[in-house]
Amino acid sequence: MNGDNGNAGIFPIAKNTEALSPGFTFQGVKTTPTSAQLTWTPVDSGIRYLVFSQEIYGVHFTKKNRFEFVGLQPGTTYNVFVLVEKRGPKWIAFTSFETPGIG
Repeated sequence: MNGDNGNAGIFPIAKNTEALSPGFTFQGVKTTPTSAQLTWTPVDSGIRYLVFSQEIYGVHFTKKNRFEFVGLQPGTTYNVFVLVEKRGPKWIAFTSFETPGIG
């Protein structure tokens, strides 16, 4: 399993890792003080994405190439991973974002 890193400062080892699917990466992250909408490049049909964060309990599954986290803490940085899965891990993308503070 190889990675495509959206923030090389946090996981510098992934900076030099060639992704199995070089086109698989985050397309965008839109944040509010308490939510974040993430989108990434779709891979193909018949797969599912596992979305998880180091700072949030749980793993989320989706067949869409987007996901929204809600109930986030304002002014907090979140490290998020999306794993492409089809009968086992295939590719992984990473991003980091910070929710804006209130006021």
